[in-house]
Amino acid sequence: MSDTADSIYQSLQEGTILGPEHHRFQLISNSSDHLLGQLWQAKDVDVAGNPLVTLIIINPALLKQSTFAEGIKKHAALSKQLQNKHIAECYGFFPHKGGLLLLSYEKLDGLTLSGVIQAEQPLQLTQRLGLLRQIAYAVDMSFQKLRSPHACLSPDVIYINRKGGVKLTLPALRDALESITDLLPAPPSYQQYQSPEAFHPGKLSRKTDVYAFAAIIYELFTGKPPFNVNDSEADRVRKQLEQPAELDNQQWETLQKAFSTDIEERFTSCTELMKAVFPPKKEDEDEKKDEVPQTKPSETEGEEASTDDSPPLSTKEKLNKTVKQSIRRLTSISQTTLYVLMGCLIFVAGYLSGWAVSELFNFKEKDFQALQITKQQEALQQMYDTLQAQQEIQTRAEQELSDALQTNALLEQELLTTKRLLKAEPDSPGQQIFKDQIDSTTYGPEMVLLPSGDFRMGDQSGIGDDNEKPVHLVKIRKPFALSRFEVTFAEYDTFANATNRPLPDNGGWGRGNQPVINVSWRDAVAYAEWLGHETGHPYRLPTEAEWEYAARAGTVTTYWWGDELKPNMASCTGCGSAFDGKQPAPVGSFPANNWGLHDMTGNVDEWVFDCYTDSYKFTPTNGSAYTEKACENRVMRGGSWFEIDRLIRPASRYRHPVDSKRNSWGFRVALDIK
Repeated sequence: MSDTADSIYQSLQEGTILGPEHHRFQLISNSSDHLLGQLWQAKDVDVAGNPLVTLIIINPALLKQSTFAEGIKKHAALSKQLQNKHIAECYGFFPHKGGLLLLSYEKLDGLTLSGVIQAEQPLQLTQRLGLLRQIAYAVDMSFQKLRSPHACLSPDVIYINRKGGVKLTLPALRDALESITDLLPAPPSYQQYQSPEAFHPGKLSRKTDVYAFAAIIYELFTGKPPFNVNDSEADRVRKQLEQPAELDNQQWETLQKAFSTDIEERFTSCTELMKAVFPPKKEDEDEKKDEVPQTKPSETEGEEASTDDSPPLSTKEKLNKTVKQSIRRLTSISQTTLYVLMGCLIFVAGYLSGWAVSELFNFKEKDFQALQITKQQEALQQMYDTLQAQQEIQTRAEQELSDALQTNALLEQELLTTKRLLKAEPDSPGQQIFKDQIDSTTYGPEMVLLPSGDFRMGDQSGIGDDNEKPVHLVKIRKPFALSRFEVTFAEYDTFANATNRPLPDNGGWGRGNQPVINVSWRDAVAYAEWLGHETGHPYRLPTEAEWEYAARAGTVTTYWWGDELKPNMASCTGCGSAFDGKQPAPVGSFPANNWGLHDMTGNVDEWVFDCYTDSYKFTPTNGSAYTEKACENRVMRGGSWFEIDRLIRPASRYRHPVDSKRNSWGFRVALDIK
């Protein structure tokens, strides 16, 4: 039989002995398949008493990815820092010949939270709350110890033991798992519960665990997960979840905060979320704090067992009972001490006898020395792994301190920006320009602060199409900001490279300061969402009303400068510029309107958020977007270098499918000002 890792892995069976020569395990039964390979119950045959353990035998195909192999070893070392009754204790990793690798844990019964949810017999409310409290406690304690989120929380990594309750597994393993997702036969289940920010590269906060924990709460109270594993980030953001029948309106409103795309709106920990959704007054019926479902009736222990029907004990009876229990404990301690002493004597006697015999017969002295050296090497390796893990924790803490200092600097900058914005005069819009920082060297688009106000929306010159009617009054109730220029290739390429998206074709006209083209409505929305995630501010596409309000810049004429075309004021077919009908111009090539915004007329068409409707009869009058459940076409505004002059008016509007793109289509972004 071949001794390769693959052949050994494929031929595993009950009774197989695995592990290094000095620390072996005997397989007892195969519990189930596991995300990382096979889950087995086994005996640790080189430890006194042959205690039962649970082994995850890693699929050798995954170990070929070096990032994953190192991640597994790091996970084992970090897990030893977690001494908690609701976090599965990891004893370490053990190599087997041929390159096979084992992860050894305390004995797990094999029942996961997924199995509990899928069971035919539903859990009682007190059982669900008991499980949730234990999960929240385990997740929060893991973060406090490792200073990093679990980040791959799902029902499949939460085991339920008959004695002991919740056992959380796989902390500090997300980076390693992300490196092998392409090698797995199906997407890992934690992706079904991950937060929107987890779809993007970068450091995750503990609030990603709060999001996943909220999804688990939802599933426990509805019997189904809130999202499908193949749902995209946009699918999750748009999805309207149904209120669980057992949660009242206040509880449901509170739970929904944990699903917020705004990370700051979520709770700071799973325990805080648990207390907010299920405050103590709603748990008066709980009989025990950490009650968990039992897979079989529990056994009572002698006189200490009691039932709900027992009469209340008097003070004297309670005292007698306490004394008896104390005597039993003392007796147990004495017997235990005696057994320990006897065991020690037997051990010493056996050791001396063995030493004498080995000295007398020189019995395999070389093998014994080799075994001792191997054990010392293993101890040193384990010590090295532990020190390396501690060093990583210290490095992570130092990095978090550095991040905090940088965040503080950014907040101070934002404070100064906000102070400047607050000083903006209401009768001088466009005078306040700012941009938000993405990282230490990169900034978002330049933004122009615009005031609240009202205007008449639609064709006021009588030369427009029917879809520009009726002319109606719109009130923009809150100030907002709009990007000073159309989003450029330089700005969009930063987003595309960060999210591994294909770079849009530039038509041979260059990138850099050119307005980005060949982007769909979905591409534009994705950029705005990414920008919001990176800066922490609510960027989005402008609404159609906001766009026309900004393009008019307080005017009622055909164009912002008047009723007639003037040369070199815009780029279109017939606008009198060098770019007419040829290509888009670099942003800012033409004068800004009265509010400091460039290229609102011509250059490239601009996507806005609204669904298209062929008249204004039913559109909002407060500046918000018009939306429909089934929205096939979105609105475009502003005209382009390719269109005739009539189509670059602020009132002109037209539609296109959300996934279509063209070399004359681009967009700009808006920002809510709180």
